[in-house]
Amino acid sequence: MTALKAKTRAAVLQIAEWQLGVVEMPSGSNKVKYNTAYYGREVSGGAYAWCMAFVWWVFREAGFSLYKTASCTAFVNRYKTFAPSQVVTSYKPGDIVFFDFSGRRKKTEHVGIVVGVVGNTILTIEGNTGNGNDANGGAVMKRRRDVSLITCGVRPSYPDPA
Repeated sequence: MTALKAKTRAAVLQIAEWQLGVVEMPSGSNKVKYNTAYYGREVSGGAYAWCMAFVWWVFREAGFSLYKTASCTAFVNRYKTFAPSQVVTSYKPGDIVFFDFSGRRKKTEHVGIVVGVVGNTILTIEGNTGNGNDANGGAVMKRRRDVSLITCGVRPSYPDPA
């Protein structure tokens, strides 16, 4: 992966794509390599949901230094305060989007990386999702989401256009 550490949108998307199919082991444990990298040690248990750790890991592998937090809410608040021009409401591949599955767009309970936009839906790659649980499903998957579930997005400072 070192060859892709070019701080580009393409690198982020390729690294995220390479992670499809990774699952926590054992199931339901939150024990996964993204948490190990994030915390610097192996962790497991309900306190270690890893959707944000997955996003942090992907961007780190692509050469970016994102604000390091395991909290979707803390990440969004940081950007709203210190980089409001990077908070977006229209989405492009490589953007980081936050979901409120209640559809009320008030909380940030999950995160994904946009890989495509088609009308009112987006295609994302997400960590800690699953067919039975959108926000804590234990796998890295490609998901199709309605934009009505998105609270907001953050567009990292990419040197390349979308």
